Amino acid sequence: MKVDGLGEFGLFERIKTYLSDKAGRDDAAILEDGDGFMVASCDTFVEGVHFKLDWMTAEDAGWRSLALALGDLAAKGATPSWALTTIAMPRDWEVENLVGLYRGMGDLAEKTHIAIVGGDTSSTKGPAVLSVTVVGRTDKKPVQRSEARPGWAVAVTGQLGAARVALRQKRALRIWPQLDVGRRLNAAGLCCGDISDGLLREMEKFAEFSGHGCRIRIDEVPVADGVMAFDAVISGEEAELVCTGPEDVIRSAGLKPFGVLTADPQVRMVLEDGTNVPIQLEGFDHFA
Repeated sequence: MKVDGLGEFGLFERIKTYLSDKAGRDDAAILEDGDGFMVASCDTFVEGVHFKLDWMTAEDAGWRSLALALGDLAAKGATPSWALTTIAMPRDWEVENLVGLYRGMGDLAEKTHIAIVGGDTSSTKGPAVLSVTVVGRTDKKPVQRSEARPGWAVAVTGQLGAARVALRQKRALRIWPQLDVGRRLNAAGLCCGDISDGLLREMEKFAEFSGHGCRIRIDEVPVADGVMAFDAVISGEEAELVCTGPEDVIRSAGLKPFGVLTADPQVRMVLEDGTNVPIQLEGFDHFA
């Protein structure tokens, strides 16, 4: 059996026996350390898949890579502390590509007060692969996706779709990790996730970990200027967060609900009159 076609959840099912459940089952590991909680996450970025240096600068690629990695900390309301970076690159890679990646990560690290404290380098026949591990802290244990409940409302922190349009236009977009917003929403007791793989894929993750699907009113999803609703719900590499929780808490946090978690595990989109939108679930899965 090959890994191709199994999907990320299928692969996870085959290795979860070997993973500790002390850190929870989420995009970020959450570990109690006596003074609060340490939150850690690791992301991998492959040249030609996650960044393409034929139309974006290495600095933009570095910035975006760290920003997306920090999205997992933002979703858990954690304040970032430090990062480790590992890169494997072809021997004929341009030195400026390497320097540019780290210059871009360094620029964002300085602005978000996170220290890049080390890492590793290796060679590969290609393509280049960058791995970013980020660690942060929070005083309050984040609500995990496995704790989501039917009837909870669904909302996002801002307009969606700009990242998809930028990708289509081959235009670099320097996203900003929603760290301050994430801390505020987690303090309110909401359960949040980042939208790096698209809203629909993120809601599929909620369904996988909690057993509860959702019904999304597609016409009410906030979209960026010039973006169609369909593009908005499948747009990946977004800096915004999706949040679930009791509707009154969602509204008190300044968010506008456009969906609700359901007892069944299906992720559905509906029109204003309740008609189901016949659409295949889309989002980025390396092994689907």
